[in-house]
Amino acid sequence: MDRLFARLAIAVVAFATLGAVACSSSSSSSSSAGGAGGVSATEKDFAISLASSTASAGSVTFNISNEGPSTHEFVVIQTDDAPDALPTKNGTVNEDGLTVVDEQEDIAPSTTATLTTNLDAGSYVIICNLPGHYEAGMHTAFTVS
Repeated sequence: MDRLFARLAIAVVAFATLGAVACSSSSSSSSSAGGAGGVSATEKDFAISLASSTASAGSVTFNISNEGPSTHEFVVIQTDDAPDALPTKNGTVNEDGLTVVDEQEDIAPSTTATLTTNLDAGSYVIICNLPGHYEAGMHTAFTVS
């Protein structure tokens, strides 16, 4: 009886260990930014912060939360320019000549939005392009590899 109990205990421990290893492997492979779960982004007056500043090329989902008292935009621009060096005109970024990949407009205060877009490898700047917002600091770098 003791021998049977010992074998049963060893089998249970081995099975639990294999299950934990399998779970560990699957969770680490799905944690890449932009993949399952996406990239969390927070906008507030007057900043944009990202939970991750990088993602792999392909489909990238941004989960955007507006925590400020003002409406904001989330504009993804492919550029090698520094986040604070985009050309401006009349209080907004002059988008003529820039590669605007995608955007989510009119994100109301205390709301969330989702933007899923296909991104090639390269450098990006994410901005809010409402009048005065970019110049007040609503911009951040994002890199896709």
